[in-house]
Amino acid sequence: MTFFALAALLFLVILWLPLDGRNDWGFYKTLQVSNVMATFAIFLLLAFSLNLHTGMTGLLNFGVIFFASIGAILVGILTAPQEYFGYGWPILPAVLAAMVVGAVAGWLMAGPTARLRSDYFAIITISMGEVVRLLLSGEPLLRVGANASAIGIGQYPKPLNVWWFCGREPQLTSAGEVMSPVACSLDPSITSAASIVGDLLGFTKPAPYMLVLAVIGFFAIVLTWVVLSTLYRSPWGRVLRAIREDEEVAQHHGHDIMRHKATSLAVGGAIAAFAGALWAWKLGGFQPSFMSPARSTFLVWAAFIIGGAANNRGMVIGAMIIALMEFFFNVLVAAQGSSDLPLHGLANNIDVVFQWMVLTPFQPALVFLVLAGAMVWLRRSSAAETFGWMGATMLVLGVLLGGEGHHSITEVFPEVLGGVHPKMGFVKEVLVGLLIVFSLKFNAKGLLPEVPFRPERTGASPMEVEE
Repeated sequence: MTFFALAALLFLVILWLPLDGRNDWGFYKTLQVSNVMATFAIFLLLAFSLNLHTGMTGLLNFGVIFFASIGAILVGILTAPQEYFGYGWPILPAVLAAMVVGAVAGWLMAGPTARLRSDYFAIITISMGEVVRLLLSGEPLLRVGANASAIGIGQYPKPLNVWWFCGREPQLTSAGEVMSPVACSLDPSITSAASIVGDLLGFTKPAPYMLVLAVIGFFAIVLTWVVLSTLYRSPWGRVLRAIREDEEVAQHHGHDIMRHKATSLAVGGAIAAFAGALWAWKLGGFQPSFMSPARSTFLVWAAFIIGGAANNRGMVIGAMIIALMEFFFNVLVAAQGSSDLPLHGLANNIDVVFQWMVLTPFQPALVFLVLAGAMVWLRRSSAAETFGWMGATMLVLGVLLGGEGHHSITEVFPEVLGGVHPKMGFVKEVLVGLLIVFSLKFNAKGLLPEVPFRPERTGASPMEVEE
């Protein structure tokens, strides 16, 4: 019931998301919700993969973006036309090939790394993601697009894009050239799936392509949920839990630990590779920056920690929270520069709070210390410790910065650029970090833990009865 209540609340928030006053409200609302749902599908699939590796098997994986990048890069390179330095594959075989390569990479990773424990395995996995990011930054064979010298991958087709806007048969211009999906969407005489859906929903233009990606993501989520739920209920799922709880005991009972870990990494790698392909279709073209840990790995970990480890329902809630956060901060970035955009007032309020904390840090320090004292009086030791450290941090900040007019403030925030204003991207990273820290401190099992609660033991234990 907690899951359904949280899911309903978050879905209502998605429907409430504000729009700047546009004429075709239905079209832009559909585009907005589809965008959020496509982002949600990407992070949920990545969270499913991480939950299989870390929540069920106990492998501390900080390299989920490694498998996602395999899917994004391979799908982009294999499906891009040959004139743009790609291979011209159809989309479905390219996706299957990317998932197979992701699974093989997971299986091969188990050999040299799965015997490592906790933090050592985490270091190896996060390094694998950084290796791929650096290769994407410098390897000429990983440059696909209109300009071979540019960094990144682009000009690859998207699934059902041509059919969505142009119909089953290719549309030709007056000069006999094949029309692109963009050109088809601008031609009102063309009857296509997008125009039919747009008419049914009362739009003045064809339905957006993002709706297709949202539907693809939805079916991928359902299929992955069914497969993983079946695996978790199977004997293999019970073996994974045994390995997570005590690897030596599981091995003592005759289980091949390495083989089960390799299988877990392979299945999770295939899921993450498909999520990477979906991410590439959503972006339409990408550079190495999309693999940065702050934009990928730690967001997935935030969904994993906030939702609740080893519980697919928890992954749904955590991924939905992260998708909403991504959307809100993208809107806030735009709202900072225009009073006509939604959430402009919220952006201004964030500016005011940020200026208060940076220019007069001793005032928030006093507030936090007073709250810490109140928590001590209420015997809330954990909250008192948190507010105490926050107050101490602001005191150190006040000593280092020295208030308004300090050289460090004027260098970072020159008056010619408008003075002290936060960059919303950094605010988002701070908020994600705080969510992870507070979740681990105050609710370590997440919103929906694997075991919701354990009843307290009453009466004598079996040992006491025997005695």
